[in-house]
Order: sequence, then structure tokens, then C-alpha cells
Amino acid sequence: MKKIVLFIVFVSLSNFDCYSQQSKSQYRDIASWTVSVGVNAVGSLGTQNPFKRVDQFEFSQPLALAVQHKWSRNFGIEQDITLNKFSTRSVIDNGSVPEEFAYFSTNTYVKYYFSEELLPDYPWINLYVGSGLGIFTVDELNGSVNFVLGGIYWINSDIGVSFQGVSKFAFSHKNERYATNHFQYMLSAVFKL
Repeated sequence: MKKIVLFIVFVSLSNFDCYSQQSKSQYRDIASWTVSVGVNAVGSLGTQNPFKRVDQFEFSQPLALAVQHKWSRNFGIEQDITLNKFSTRSVIDNGSVPEEFAYFSTNTYVKYYFSEELLPDYPWINLYVGSGLGIFTVDELNGSVNFVLGGIYWINSDIGVSFQGVSKFAFSHKNERYATNHFQYMLSAVFKL
């Protein structure tokens, strides 16, 4: 994971001077389709703080895929699929997992992109907030209401790097032992279609 982050920082810094030569419209299209491929980390630590005990997030078979359509400069809709795994050494809500559990989720988000208003001179950064609904499974299937915060750093007009954090509030979290409220983070490569 550290190597991936260092690579992203290196590529970002090496391409920084290219942005002044390109127009803002290349980064902030009115309408566009994107596909994302990356990794995710899942945590279910019994805490309401998304940054507490981040070293205990699960990162085993961490695939994240997403398709997004922006229908205007500020609004988009995304459908994602993520896979991960809780091993027997994992901790969920302060209790250890008795066996390996596969993690699967699929979510639909409506995103609001606000960086054009906040950072008009930095068109290669797209910041967003959003919310949506999803389903996920740890040992049993559950639904969730999700809130997302993230951004895309465009390396060029067609390829970017995305980081987002999602808080997932399970529908029936009081009745579930493992499929409860949790946080998830994604780091992905983004490609415009």
C-alpha cells in the first residue's frame, strides 16, 4: 500500500507543470462517463470515529470497481462493487471473528462536485460529497445508508486518481453481530470513457 501511495505522489508531482498548458474544460466536463479500478479497506471497529484504529482495517483481496456518470458539472451518479475479506485474526466491534468472512458490497451514490466553486484555479482537483444506498454482506446480508466524501486528482484529462471515504449505517445493525455500521476507504485509478 505504501508503494502505491508513493507512486501516486511521484506521478502527481512529475505531471504538475503540465496543467498550465491545458484548458480547464478538459478536467471539468459538463457530462462524462468514468470507470474506476482500485483497492479498498474495510473497518468495523465499534467506533464512530472513522480515523480511530485505522491500522486495524481489513485489506485482504481488496477489489473496488465503479462506474460513474456525471450529467452536469456538479452532479453525478455512481454504482460500485467492492470485495474484501475478514480473516480469523480480524476484530469486528471489539470481538474476534470465529471464521473467515467474505465482504461484498454494492452501492449507488449521488455525488455533488463542489471544487469548481471552492477551487476554481485548480481544475485538476474534483472534490465531492454524496450519499446513497447499498447492500453488503459479512456473514449475513444487510442494507445501508451511506455518506461519501472524496476527490479525484486528474493526472491528465483522461486519467486520474481517486480517494474516498464512506460511512455505512446498517439498516438492522442492532440485530446483527458482524454486518453492522462500518467505514470503508477506496483508492482507485479513474479513466474517462
